[in-house]
Amino acid sequence: MRSDVTTPKSPQPWWRTGAALRFGLLATLVATLFVVMIVVGPDRASLSHAVSPDHPFAPVLAVFGTALLTTALLPRTLLSAVGGLLFGFSSGAMYILVGVTLGAILAHTVGRYLGREFMARHLRGRLLLIEQAVAKRGVLAVVISRMIPLVPFGVSNYLFGTTRVRLLPFIAGTVLGAMPATLAYAALGSATARGDAAGMSIAGGVILTLGIGGSIGSLLVWRRRPRKHHVPQTAPISPATPATA
Repeated sequence: MRSDVTTPKSPQPWWRTGAALRFGLLATLVATLFVVMIVVGPDRASLSHAVSPDHPFAPVLAVFGTALLTTALLPRTLLSAVGGLLFGFSSGAMYILVGVTLGAILAHTVGRYLGREFMARHLRGRLLLIEQAVAKRGVLAVVISRMIPLVPFGVSNYLFGTTRVRLLPFIAGTVLGAMPATLAYAALGSATARGDAAGMSIAGGVILTLGIGGSIGSLLVWRRRPRKHHVPQTAPISPATPATA
């Protein structure tokens, strides 16, 4: 006799869900880019010969080349120094800052698509509390992360995409936070191209000051990190729809 009762299907294991697979792809992508940049990443000499400052499309190539290299996790400090070396202080800083911002937006978008749903479903404990604090501070959290030497710029772009930090605060925080180091390294590159020893010394002093200030900031942020016993017993946040504003 045929039964009308349908046996319910057992829930799919979390590690076989689409969210988990996409998050695994994101982790693999970032890890691969990190290793590739360490092993075969371009150095200052090769970047300096990648484009001629006299080329009619040199600014466009500099901006979009910087964007692509930023998503590939090449250090923005190296890009800024090369920008100043090739284009001078003001133009080099402007091209690199725009390119770095575009690269950060691209990485944020990839991180949002591949990792946000998984993080929203499975983030727990202290990490959940940290994510909530970062989302609450928005622009300020992004600015601080850009000025802390211990937080890799390229990796953080992908990580911010997995949080509730929306795109516009992310862009504003990226520009504000990346600007000081971009200007300093562009000034160093420009002074190096001119053989200006005094300019190199001043730029180096500014870079050292930024590094010390960022290290102190790292310590202060770490000491004020959310404590485990403050974690509220609440349900996990729901996935956020990728924002475009």
